[in-house]
Amino acid sequence: MFFGVHREVKNMEPIIPPDVQRFILERIDSVGHLECLLLLRGSPDSWWEEDRIAERLYISVKDCQPITTGLHTAGLLLREHSEKGHRYRYCPSRGDLREMVDRLAYYYARHVVPIANLVHSKPRSRIQEFSRAFDINKKGD
Repeated sequence: MFFGVHREVKNMEPIIPPDVQRFILERIDSVGHLECLLLLRGSPDSWWEEDRIAERLYISVKDCQPITTGLHTAGLLLREHSEKGHRYRYCPSRGDLREMVDRLAYYYARHVVPIANLVHSKPRSRIQEFSRAFDINKKGD
């Protein structure tokens, strides 16, 4: 029964462990970030040009750049200059980051929706909140 399931779920341990949740909230800004990270994790010995990453994620190179830059800044990807701009390789800067990404990949493969919901539940960035302050609210239109 639907209502019985709701009560049981309420008493269960969280599907995603708290430390994995914290990692997502602190280091993963979007599902695009997560997909990019896991894509490059799948071939850790390969360098990926930004245009190839963008193609695999079905986004533009322009939209891909903040994702790859963010993951590089977070210590999850190596970056080097290439003829086309930058290229990236999965290489966490610390062993604990590598272990956490492995755990994240494990849970994401089994619980896509809860992890996507967690990513989408993140508070808006300060820049987004600042820009919203200038939105014109046209009530009554």
